[in-house]
Amino acid sequence: MQTKTKPRAKKTNQGNSAGRELMQGVREAFRAASTGDYSTLTVREVEISDPGAYGPREVRRLRESLGVSQTLFAQLIGVSPRLVAHWEYGIRTPAPLARRLLDKIKENPPGYMKTLIKRREVAVA
Repeated sequence: MQTKTKPRAKKTNQGNSAGRELMQGVREAFRAASTGDYSTLTVREVEISDPGAYGPREVRRLRESLGVSQTLFAQLIGVSPRLVAHWEYGIRTPAPLARRLLDKIKENPPGYMKTLIKRREVAVA
């Protein structure tokens, strides 16, 4: 008994658009480095600052600026109430990702609250 196998289709090296764009950039950079002509390249420099430092007092002040309990504050930022308590008692310090979120809240506490809390009217009979 013979089995017939289908010839495999030849793989094409199309990739996705991001990959093609990246390869085009690599080719341009190689060409510039080879010729010494960098006039066709665009160089961007981005500076990312470190998140703020948050000790126990800063965490408590920020939470109090929102006017919420530790439990509600924990819900607002997506962590456990126990973790917020540990931050406020100095047992643990917020991780860099949490500090970035705390920075955003600190910029505009009422604005942050507005983005999360939805009010609705309840009819009273």
